[in-house]
Amino acid sequence: MKKLKILSATLAEIYMRQGHLDKAREVYRQLLDRDKDNDTYRGRLALLLKDSPDRRKLHLLTALLRRLEEKRDERKAV
Repeated sequence: MKKLKILSATLAEIYMRQGHLDKAREVYRQLLDRDKDNDTYRGRLALLLKDSPDRRKLHLLTALLRRLEEKRDERKAV
C-alpha cells in the first residue's frame, strides 16, 4: 500500500506546536516548492530558520522530553 503524504500549512503549524521544528521546516520547504510566490510560507520558513536563544531552548526541551518518553516506554515494555 502506498503511503499517503498530505502537506499543508496546518500540518506544519502542528509540528511547530509539538516542537518538531525540523519536520515543520521540511513541510514549509515542500509547500514553497509547489507555490514559490507564497509569502506566508516564506515568512514561516524564515522564522523556523532563524537562530535565537528561545529556539535553542525549545530544541533542547523537546529533545529532553523525547528522551523521557523513550525511558517511560522502555519501563512499560519490561
